[in-house]
Amino acid sequence: MIEVLLVDDEAALLDVTKIFMEKDGSMKITAILSAKEALDLINTREFDVIVSDYEMPQMNGIDFLREVRASHPLIPFIIFTGRGREHVIIDALNLGADFYLQKGGHPRSQFADLKNMIEQAVSRKRAEMALRMSERRLSDIINFLPDATFAIDREGRVIAWNRSIEEMTGIPGEEMLGRGDYEYALPFYSERRPILIDLIFESSDEIAKRYYGVIHKKGDLLIGETDLPVLGGQRTILWGKASPLYDDQGNKTGAIESIRDVTDRRRIEEALRESEARYKGIIDTQEELISRTLPDGTHIFANPAYCRYYEKPCDEILGSRFRPRIPHEEHSLIRKHFASLTRENPVAYIQHRVILPDGEVHWQSWTDQAIFNEKGEIVEYQSVGRDITEMILAEETGEMAKRKLTLLSRITRHDILNQITILKFFLDQAREEPDHTDIGDFIVKLDRVAKNIESQIAFTREYEDIGVKVPVWQNVREVLSKVLQSFELSSVSVRCDVGPVEVFADPLLERVFFNIVENALRHGKHVTSLSISVTMSSYGLILNFEDDGVGIPHEEKEIIFDKGYGSGSGFGLFLAREILDITGSSILETGEPGSGARFEIFFPLGSFRNRS
Repeated sequence: MIEVLLVDDEAALLDVTKIFMEKDGSMKITAILSAKEALDLINTREFDVIVSDYEMPQMNGIDFLREVRASHPLIPFIIFTGRGREHVIIDALNLGADFYLQKGGHPRSQFADLKNMIEQAVSRKRAEMALRMSERRLSDIINFLPDATFAIDREGRVIAWNRSIEEMTGIPGEEMLGRGDYEYALPFYSERRPILIDLIFESSDEIAKRYYGVIHKKGDLLIGETDLPVLGGQRTILWGKASPLYDDQGNKTGAIESIRDVTDRRRIEEALRESEARYKGIIDTQEELISRTLPDGTHIFANPAYCRYYEKPCDEILGSRFRPRIPHEEHSLIRKHFASLTRENPVAYIQHRVILPDGEVHWQSWTDQAIFNEKGEIVEYQSVGRDITEMILAEETGEMAKRKLTLLSRITRHDILNQITILKFFLDQAREEPDHTDIGDFIVKLDRVAKNIESQIAFTREYEDIGVKVPVWQNVREVLSKVLQSFELSSVSVRCDVGPVEVFADPLLERVFFNIVENALRHGKHVTSLSISVTMSSYGLILNFEDDGVGIPHEEKEIIFDKGYGSGSGFGLFLAREILDITGSSILETGEPGSGARFEIFFPLGSFRNRS
């Protein structure tokens, strides 16, 4: 609703005007009989527009307008009078009246004209206020931008000149605002000439090449860099970014440019390039893996050894967030490692596994250093690493040798000596009583003891072979085919669905498969079906051996892997677990008793691959 202040010394006319103007509910009329009373009222209330008669006692409409403009310069003002003298009209318009309407004629037509003038005046005022508010907001935003920033309109006149550009050029905003004819170029180039902001309105390859060398365009945005010989009396490198300004209808109304002095940064970058060039030859010949990355993982440096190791071109790694494949179980360790880097302790050491492009799992050691800025924020990681797979394998081989020696020692000193003690006992008995009626029973027992000793010695021979050779990639289907040919399977239905999978394991993997199949056929009692399949999970690969025999009781599912358990030699499944353990694989029995045995061999990520 439009608030109208109507001032006239004729009360009857006020009433008639009020009735007509408020008829449709779009206006509210406040009627006042004198200009002086109206002046008091506008100081306490807000009105959208003032409509005033000219001829009034004490103060006429022109004097009233003059007083209003002194205190309220923006409020719309309409002279509505019976006088039509030319000098009154001129005075009114010169003092800032929005419209002048002469009374007379048909009332309905006259009031319709007045209403139209009121609506136009208010609409124009509101548009101007909105524009001023928009310009003020834009000016405030621009003024507090950290970069030196200015804006121009379509005619090239400066409409904004912020504090930062005042500091850069030494020219205050009041001296630059409203200026055109490339005035804004003078502080930078000492001449009037087009600069980056002017290319928003008119593209010119000549200007771009002459002053900026290379200009990058991203949609409406222009980005360029120029070398100035005069700004501040010394060589200066400026980076600029210009973009258009639009009105509500999408029309281009101007342009804005932000300028940044990048001289120091470019000098530092140049010094760094020179420094890197000096040391590049040294680093390029190193066999250590050397890289520099930003906190988001972007590589900003990688030496040739690093690129060769991961089988990637260096230009593909640089600028990318390349991440080596790391086994899932190592992720938490690595996160904690980098989280431990602080300003007080910026260097840390870590060992972890990595999956190479060919699927092989290797061990690495890394020394990582975090680089901090003056705010204490990490800006870069510098890393030096190397492959320690052979060292780890040597350590693991040593540990296995110690474990094997311990076990072999226990076997020879405990198991075999026990059997020899029993053997001596029966020999003494036979020697003391050569005619004893149970001598035949003694001989049977002596034979059993001798076989036990023979079995123990056979085990030590087999156990010595575990871990002697380096683990290799083996085709599961080929190894199984060789194993299955060793058995009489005419009465057993065999299904082998493993696909083209290869696993990384000790060369004795064939013995593992043999022991599992032999266990099924020997102890399953009535096995008629044997199924071998592969299952994938998010943690690795599972190789399943299932039969339809009697199965294994719940209480025996773990102890069947103990050395010496069972009715045979007691070494088969024990050896199977030992062989798999060399490369981090494992074996479990998960079948349902009475429905058959199910052996699951788990190969972790990195220890299997698909060779289609």
